[in-house]
Amino acid sequence: MELYEKIRNIREDKDIKQKDMAAFLHMQANTYNAYEKGKRTITADLLKNICIFLNISADELLDINVKNPYNSLNENNIKLMETIKKGLILLQKSSKDK
Repeated sequence: MELYEKIRNIREDKDIKQKDMAAFLHMQANTYNAYEKGKRTITADLLKNICIFLNISADELLDINVKNPYNSLNENNIKLMETIKKGLILLQKSSKDK
């Protein structure tokens, strides 16, 4: 789903009218409508203000998940990372014992 479609869907889910969004963003309703139809490019500053008005994070709107850096790792890579982690812990313990 495109960004402008997500914005429109969220706005509609919250029962917010385009004219109210446009007023908050200091633009004409037809200009805002062009953003929601994908006819105009949404700038970072505009995105920030849309997020403020809709009370949603840009991460959520852009489908960015930074909470778990291991999301993109497959099962083998995760097992390898755990093995390396255990090995490092053992190395730390053995160096403390000396």
